[in-house]
Amino acid sequence: MIVCKFGGSSVAEASQIFKVKSIIESNPERKLIVVSAPGKRNSSDKKITDLLYRCHDEVLGDGKAESFNIIRDRYSEICKSLGIDDINSILDEALSGIESGKGPDYAASRGEFLAAKMLANFFEAEFIDAADIISLTEDGRVDESSYVRLNARIKGKGRYIIPGFYGSGPNGNIKTFSRGGSDITGAIAARSVNADVYENWTDVSGLLMADPRLVDNPGVVKELTYKEIRELASIGANVFHEEAVTPVKDHDIPINIRNTNDPEAAGTMIVTSRDTSDTPIVGISGKTDYRTIFVEKLMLNRYHGFRENFLKILKANGIIPEFESIGFDSISFLAPERQFDEIDTALSKIKRELTPEVLEVRHSLSLIGVVGSGIPEQVGVAAAVFTALSSNNINVRFISYGGSDVTLVVGVDSENYMEALKSIHNAFGGR
Repeated sequence: MIVCKFGGSSVAEASQIFKVKSIIESNPERKLIVVSAPGKRNSSDKKITDLLYRCHDEVLGDGKAESFNIIRDRYSEICKSLGIDDINSILDEALSGIESGKGPDYAASRGEFLAAKMLANFFEAEFIDAADIISLTEDGRVDESSYVRLNARIKGKGRYIIPGFYGSGPNGNIKTFSRGGSDITGAIAARSVNADVYENWTDVSGLLMADPRLVDNPGVVKELTYKEIRELASIGANVFHEEAVTPVKDHDIPINIRNTNDPEAAGTMIVTSRDTSDTPIVGISGKTDYRTIFVEKLMLNRYHGFRENFLKILKANGIIPEFESIGFDSISFLAPERQFDEIDTALSKIKRELTPEVLEVRHSLSLIGVVGSGIPEQVGVAAAVFTALSSNNINVRFISYGGSDVTLVVGVDSENYMEALKSIHNAFGGR
C-alpha cells in the first residue's frame, strides 16, 4: 500500500485536484490519502487555514465569523468546478461550531475536514475523520492506540480520505499539530498500515540543496536520511515537518517527496541510510540574527554547576541558547537576538552570583549549517567548507561540530551571511 499526502497547493483549486485524481488513479496501491486545507492560488490569495484563524478571532470580537463567507465561496467554487454536490450543510455545521466557541484548534481544523469531505465525494472514497482515530497526549504526542485504530479501519479494496493536521486531545476535543502538521498525519497513516512508501506531494520536485531565494539554481537532493532531514530542519531549512519523521523512521518506511505538477519526476527519497561517495553533503541552510554571550573565569572547569547555573539564569529571563562552544576557562553561548529584551537583568544576576572575570554580549552573527553523512565519512569535507569561506575573505567566528556528526555549524558576521552561504553551496554544488 502507498500512503499519499497532498499539501495545500495540491488542493488549492479544481484544476489542481484533477491532477491529484489522475495521480491517485494511476496506481491502485495509492489507497490511503491525507489532505491539507486549500492553500494559496496565487501570491495575493489567502490560505484557508489563515482565514479560519481569523474567523476565530472575529468570534472573540463581536461573536460573528464574517470571514467565513470567503471560505464558503471558495469551497463552493471548487465543488462546482469539480462537478460534485456542494457541501453547504457541512459548511453550516463548521460555522456553527466556530461561532459557538469551540476554540482555535477546532476552527483551524475545519479546513482539512472540509477538504477531505469534498474530495471523498469527488474520488468516491470513504471519509475517515482524524478525530475518531488519532489520539494526542496533552503535550501533543501521538498515542500508540491511534495506529491500531486506523489499521482496523482500512479494509477492502476501496480508497480512504483522511483530513490532516489534527486529532483528538485527552478531553476528546479537537487538537491540532503545529503548522504543516498534515505531514505528521501522513506519517501516522503510513505507519498504521505499514506502507511500502509514504508519498508527500507538494509543488516542488523534491527537496533542494539550498533555499532558491538565496542561492541560484540549487540542485534537487535525490536521497537523504531521516537523520539528515531532521538536522536540516534544526538549522532553519523549511523542508519537511521534522516531527513527521518519527512515526516512519523505526519502521523503515521511506518518504518520497513528489511534485503534483510534475508527477513523472522522481523527487527525493528519505531513507534510513545512503551511499555518501558522490553526495557527501545534502543541504546547506542558515539562521540569522544571533548574539554571542561570552563568559570567562579562570579554572572554570573546577566550579561545579557553573554552566548549569548560568543557563538557569538565562532561561529565567527568556534567553534559551541554541548553540554553545566550551573552552578550558570560557564558554560561548549563542541565542537569537529576539530573546535579548531582558539581557541586562540576566547579566547583572550572573555577575553578582557567579562572579565571572569576563562577561560580555558580542556582535551579531549568522549561522550556516552544512548537513551530510559524508562529513564524518569522507576526508576533506570540512576542509572544503573553510576553504570556500577563506577564498572569499570571510572569517569564521564560531564553530560547532560533534553534537551531531552529520552537521557542521559555522558562525560568520551577519554582513557576510549571503556571501558565505553562496560560497559553501558552490563548493559542493557540483559534487
